[in-house]
Amino acid sequence: MRKFTITFTFAIVVFAAYAILPPERTGNFLVTSFGSDSIAVYDSLGNYIRTFTAPGLDGPRGIVFTLNDKIYIASQNTDEVFVFDSDEQFITKFTSTELDAPTGMAISNQGELYVASFDNDQVVVFDLDGNFLRTFTGGSLNGTNCVALDSHGAIYVSSALSSKIIKFDANENFLFEFTGGGLSSPMSIARNTNDVLYISGGGSSNIVKFDTLGNMLDVITHSDLPAPQGIAFDDRGHFFSSSFSQHKIVEFDENDNYVQTISAGNLQVPRSIAFEQLDPVTSVEDEITVAEFKLDQNYPNPFNPTTKIKFTIPNVVSSFKLGATLIVYDVLGNEVATLVNEVKVPGSYEVNFSSEDLPSGIYFYQLHTGNFTLTKKMILLK
Repeated sequence: MRKFTITFTFAIVVFAAYAILPPERTGNFLVTSFGSDSIAVYDSLGNYIRTFTAPGLDGPRGIVFTLNDKIYIASQNTDEVFVFDSDEQFITKFTSTELDAPTGMAISNQGELYVASFDNDQVVVFDLDGNFLRTFTGGSLNGTNCVALDSHGAIYVSSALSSKIIKFDANENFLFEFTGGGLSSPMSIARNTNDVLYISGGGSSNIVKFDTLGNMLDVITHSDLPAPQGIAFDDRGHFFSSSFSQHKIVEFDENDNYVQTISAGNLQVPRSIAFEQLDPVTSVEDEITVAEFKLDQNYPNPFNPTTKIKFTIPNVVSSFKLGATLIVYDVLGNEVATLVNEVKVPGSYEVNFSSEDLPSGIYFYQLHTGNFTLTKKMILLK
């Protein structure tokens, strides 16, 4: 159960919903080189910079940057996750008896690490300190290869050996499975800002696009991209995919048009790709409009059994979109209701909160929008 620390002063604090939106700005990107037990580093234009590794890293697969300035890399052949700092220096590693051949990874918006466990057909969940939390599975999951999340927190897991994608809700409950476009041995899942899923077919040598309902939209192929593996988007909407049979990386633009092939870096069976997330650019306009993020006092307050909560997202820049969550907690910090969890355009919003199943007492409602968190108190009297 998710918890938070209650403070009794109204404040704006730094927050970032990692799994809700693609990064606003990206820098270097990393590629795991499975055959050489190393990670290649490239700048945002695809120029090779350097390679790093750590003793014991064997068969690196999934790779993620986290908001605590660390890099997590799955070591498939040792059943471990290696942790590096932002300077690519090895810090520590962790594992669990539930982890068997870790492959792709993702970070949830609760700050939990989802690790695909290939050989026992499940997803293993850790906190960012490496403590085991739980596992989940479902459907015809067979050969768990990667994990991804959409803007609503739904979870997608690739089943390489059944050539399907298994969808779970944000609470890790199985929903349905889908395939299409000749997809075979799905290796990696990434999504663009429109929640279109790009899924690499390692066995079909294509990238198949789906919506979040599992409907097939399009198929992408290229002669330099047989057996595609990793996929990642940068802040321009360009996506990069690795060919683990040709030891290359291929870049496409935001319209899925071929841009370039990257072969430098002595890649040997490149698997996963991850972009470094940079801090958003802060302008004078941004600083002025921060105060315009509003979370109104609920009305009525005290209330029984329903109340209304209003919030406002300002128009910071044109075409501005923001992941927003509005969550209600009790005085112990236990989450009791999620009222909003989606991408929002600028504007004012109002939601209803019903407390029919809750006891009288003090509750807190907390709005997360982009880099800001607003919290207010309300009272339920029955």
